[in-house]
Amino acid sequence: MPHARPRQPRRSTLCAGLALCTLAACASLQDNVMQRALDTWHAAPIEEAKVQWGPPQAVQVVPDGTAYLWVEEVPGARAPGTGPNDARAPTDPPLVVHNGICRRRLVTGPDGRVFRADWSGDACCMTTAFGQCAKLPRKVPASAPPAAS
Repeated sequence: MPHARPRQPRRSTLCAGLALCTLAACASLQDNVMQRALDTWHAAPIEEAKVQWGPPQAVQVVPDGTAYLWVEEVPGARAPGTGPNDARAPTDPPLVVHNGICRRRLVTGPDGRVFRADWSGDACCMTTAFGQCAKLPRKVPASAPPAAS
């Protein structure tokens, strides 16, 4: 009686599993980068954040202080040849590109210093090395002492 050959996983199953692992790793990386960047604002005056990030889109009173909200919309990625100015056949369906969003929130106490920071969205930073994300960590002004931990 011949030995049964062990069943080999399908290539599509392996690719799907790899894609899920990659997505989870990227989400975890984004979580770490964003939280570390926002944690640099702990105990900093909110006025510094306004200078560095620009004016918040919303300010609201919350039970334990005041929340300042910044929202950024990030244009969705397009495949080459699918942009609005690229040539397409008149019968091609319209392109639907979903923009990503990133919301950052700093919460201050009565003294105007940040005591909590959080974020949400699907287009937040994976790195703070360059671009828009490089401006997120607190840059301590030369005339100001670093915030107490």
